[in-house]
Amino acid sequence: MRILFTQTYNLSEQEIKFVRGVAGIYFIYLTESEIAYPFANSKLIYIGMSESKQYGLFKRLGGHLSGQSGNMGISNYAKTQGVKFTYYSAEVLRNYGNENLFDIESFFLSDFLKHYGCFPICNGLSGHKPSEHSNPITADVDWSFFN
Repeated sequence: MRILFTQTYNLSEQEIKFVRGVAGIYFIYLTESEIAYPFANSKLIYIGMSESKQYGLFKRLGGHLSGQSGNMGISNYAKTQGVKFTYYSAEVLRNYGNENLFDIESFFLSDFLKHYGCFPICNGLSGHKPSEHSNPITADVDWSFFN
């Protein structure tokens, strides 16, 4: 299976309201410039997740926008240039064979590392290692959306 990205939103107070009550994985990217990663350029700057609908994507993205998340890179990019996000809900991602959102986030981070030579710039060096009993995700990610 191939994972494609289609729906996009501005990282703004108005548009993050569309993901209120949603748990899942989100991708934050620049609209006007690219980051020079070791293997190729990409506009993607962050891959994140929220496993809880109560503390869902709305709160996580709002924290990134305001800087309350502690990740000043994302909020500073949002202040100085166009930043958007896209996401996949937990319900949709479970169709790829693994219900653990930490494992799914790890899959996306590892796949980005494989294609671009490092984690997205605002993720730093962090990453969750899949649990020993996790089901591997067998999908191809279409990273070209972020080029």
